[in-house]
Amino acid sequence: MPITPHLGTEATPVPPLTGKVEHCNKFCNSDLKLNHVWYTNNNTNHRYNCSPSRPIDINPDYLSASLYRERIGACLPNHATCHHHQYHSIRPPPPKRLRLPRPQEQLLLLNLLLRWPPFGALGSTLAATRATVKVTSSMAISPTRMCTPPYSEFIDECSKYICVNSQLVLFNKTQNCPYNSLPPNCGLLGFAILVNGDKCCPKWDCPCRCSVFPDLNVITFDGNSVAVYKAASYIVSQLPNETISILVQECPSDPDALLWNFTNLCLVALNISHGSNHIVINRLQRRLYVNSRYAKPRFRKFGFEVLDTGNMYLIRSPSGLKLQWFHSTGMMVIETESPGNRLPTMGLCGYCDGDPANDLALANGTVVGESEDPALFIDSWQVPNTTSYVSHSRRREVNCSTSDCSDCMAMLQDSSFLPCHDFVPPSTFCEMWVRDAEYVNNRCVALAAYVASCHKFNICIEWRSQEYCPFTCPGTLRYQACVPACTAQSCPNQDFESEPGQCSGLTEGCVCPEGTLLHRPYSALCIPPDMCACTDSAGVPRANGELWKASKDGCCMYRCENDAIKPVEYNCSAVALPVCHRAGEVVISLADDNNCCPQKACVCNQSLCAVDPPLCHYGEKLVSYYRQDSCCPHYVCECDSELCESEVPVCREDQSLIATRTDGSCCLTHICMCNACPESIPLCEEGEVLTVDANSTDHCCPDYQCVCETHRCSQVSCPVGMSGDVSPVSSPDQCCPSHNCVCSCEKISAPNCAMGETTQLDRVFLADPVNQCACRRYQCVREAVCVDGERGLMRPGQTLVEHSPDGLCRSTQCTSSLDPATGYHRLRTLSTNCSARCQPNQLYIAPRDQTSCCGVCRNISCLYRDENGTVALHKPGRTWVSNCKKYECADTLSGPTLISYAFSCPPFNETECMKVGGSILSYMEGCCRTCKEDGKSCQRVTVRMTIRKNDCRSNRPVNIVSCDGKCPSASIYNYNINTYARFCKCCREMALQRRSVQLYCSGNSTWVSYSIQEPTDCSCQWS
Repeated sequence: MPITPHLGTEATPVPPLTGKVEHCNKFCNSDLKLNHVWYTNNNTNHRYNCSPSRPIDINPDYLSASLYRERIGACLPNHATCHHHQYHSIRPPPPKRLRLPRPQEQLLLLNLLLRWPPFGALGSTLAATRATVKVTSSMAISPTRMCTPPYSEFIDECSKYICVNSQLVLFNKTQNCPYNSLPPNCGLLGFAILVNGDKCCPKWDCPCRCSVFPDLNVITFDGNSVAVYKAASYIVSQLPNETISILVQECPSDPDALLWNFTNLCLVALNISHGSNHIVINRLQRRLYVNSRYAKPRFRKFGFEVLDTGNMYLIRSPSGLKLQWFHSTGMMVIETESPGNRLPTMGLCGYCDGDPANDLALANGTVVGESEDPALFIDSWQVPNTTSYVSHSRRREVNCSTSDCSDCMAMLQDSSFLPCHDFVPPSTFCEMWVRDAEYVNNRCVALAAYVASCHKFNICIEWRSQEYCPFTCPGTLRYQACVPACTAQSCPNQDFESEPGQCSGLTEGCVCPEGTLLHRPYSALCIPPDMCACTDSAGVPRANGELWKASKDGCCMYRCENDAIKPVEYNCSAVALPVCHRAGEVVISLADDNNCCPQKACVCNQSLCAVDPPLCHYGEKLVSYYRQDSCCPHYVCECDSELCESEVPVCREDQSLIATRTDGSCCLTHICMCNACPESIPLCEEGEVLTVDANSTDHCCPDYQCVCETHRCSQVSCPVGMSGDVSPVSSPDQCCPSHNCVCSCEKISAPNCAMGETTQLDRVFLADPVNQCACRRYQCVREAVCVDGERGLMRPGQTLVEHSPDGLCRSTQCTSSLDPATGYHRLRTLSTNCSARCQPNQLYIAPRDQTSCCGVCRNISCLYRDENGTVALHKPGRTWVSNCKKYECADTLSGPTLISYAFSCPPFNETECMKVGGSILSYMEGCCRTCKEDGKSCQRVTVRMTIRKNDCRSNRPVNIVSCDGKCPSASIYNYNINTYARFCKCCREMALQRRSVQLYCSGNSTWVSYSIQEPTDCSCQWS
């Protein structure tokens, strides 16, 4: 297929390719485009750069595969690699000389061309100029082939042979385009885009592409530049129904963060809102949220598409914007999805209309001029109330016409950057450099921005080193100068092929160490390839053969086998077997929710029992039972009445037939039993005992008699106040004598009352019917007193105070409340340690009034507590000074008392004393100060200052030694000369020594050693 090269605004003549080709050391990608190949022409000393480019309209049959790659920057089909070769004057064969058609043949040719469909767009132009057409190099006649009109032959989509006067005439549309078909140089915006789709006459235009550099310098859609210097949220692109905003924050200090701090501000988050849906991407956390809910890339919904390639986020919005956001550097590229679609965007990226003059438009439509400060434009697109940090504006109101850009031009003349000059001219970049203070002061930031612009053209530049502008990567990640933007090698996409045109460009950043790859594109975890075999439910990578626990209790175990996860039975070999003690028991396994392994238990198995059942006797049946110490059945013989047979006897009249069972027999035996007797058994009186007549013992109903036994007669108990009187037996039927109770009040004893009790007539007993004799009895009752076993009785309200020699006071009071347990009034006892109230410098004095509990504390010395809390005792008359206060222990009427008063010092000005060179003296125990002037004051003094030399300076103030002080001077009259002679000495150095100081030079980011002189000693010397 014919293809067209990207040659810039003007095609540059290329010297003939002769000599030895060097450094053919890169590769051809999947689109058959050459990546980063260069060579040197020995004859012309011309350096060629074969960057990835579009195909060229040239017949590859004329060139070898290797030369085709070198000359046009593309690859032939089926040639996927590039090798070292040597070439010598390889050129296509010269074209054959052709005869030009005659005028009448030209008219016939034009009529045929008008009817050829590929040239329909050109028809009107050709028809209008039909009479004045001149033969150009686009038409040539073949002298070797004859034809018959209207014969035609297609060469390709843009070329065709037409038969004119029996000869073939070639017409090439590509060489007759009505406009310039070469792509323009778009500089910082990147590759130009094809807008008409015409392969024969392609029409190019610069893309609507906005870039946010790692240092937060924004290149607008039409090529202007503004630098963000505040930590806040900004709207970068706004459409009628869609808003794209970014969050800028201070860069975190976490050394493990996947982040390179180009400046102290970082692009942290991206927010895209479309209608009611919005997505938020946090680059530092590598997290995607859709409508405030976490989601994983690749995400496609609501018109959004978010893909994490491992090196960057690739985002498509519903309105047709495509965003590339690189993980390591934070650079963001925003462009329209359709090349020719210019959207009505507003924001920091400006208007997408090809006019740079209206890019810096405020939200109200007002445009900030090129000569005005863009801070107003930046602030207008800041989201209100989001500012968290404000730095200095980076804007410099200069350009390369009014200021010196030689440093920038010299910086970009390094051989590392030469391959990019044709795509991003140094003059274009330096115009942006001179207006940015951060670029001027920080060469590393400026070069990083230039290289990021070159990456848009797929130009690889390796310019960093460990000593020069290093790029530090966290953890085990390593720096790579040129990283393909589309994909990073990861487990899911080891053989991933990106869609053509899905994303473009290169980037620099941190990649996995050699021999490892990303576990997932959206994570920063680097693992060896063998860990890609399996991924468990928690997202942890596993290698083939690896064993792990997958449940909280650790019972569920899995193993990765042949790239598949298989369950593994838990190892229960360590579970102990129980010891079965009962006969007939065996061990079985039982499931247990609290353990991974089944528990072993002993259960009965009667098939193991060898006990034979016994033989039962007559009337018995066999029954089985179980004992606690055995699982085997225990057999016994039990009676069964259905198995018995018996004889029934004949009973007497006073007997009845009953059935009974004898010992050891299961069957019933019938016997005769006596019937109930018709006469009841007699009731014997007191003292009598029941006996049976010996002649009737064999009868069912024997004869009973009552026999008197006087020793069985009971003794009479008389009530209180009476005594017993015995009467003789008066009847023969009476066994026991009669007893009577007579009054005997004098036998009632008086009670013995305890302490706190008194005797009182028992009126209850006096009215008791049992007291038939009306005897008077007394009882003990408790008095209304308090009883103390040691101190005796106390009436309610009385108080007893006791003093001990050690200052303890015991107060005992009889209260008016009763104690239910004792019946007496309660005692309230209080103990007070009166001497404990006294300070260490006091003596306790007991009270003279014995009814008072505590006495008084009298001072015997002075108590002083210093600032450290230490306590000291001082005798009367002692004085001392502490903290500029005077203390005195004075003897007063109330005893020794501590008195304090402060010192009074005269005014003292320390500054004036130092000015006159005096010294400070202390007096009054160090509480007051005074100034003592000293005549000789010339001495070495130290001054802190920052040393500057051109663009180099010390990173902190340095102590510099100088001479300073007073020296004597005089003015004396000399009569010889009849005037005053003046004499004076100066404070000067006695000797000098050299000293080296390290200075940091911002121009080339290096440290230099700078030598200074300082005095070793100072003194007053004649001037």
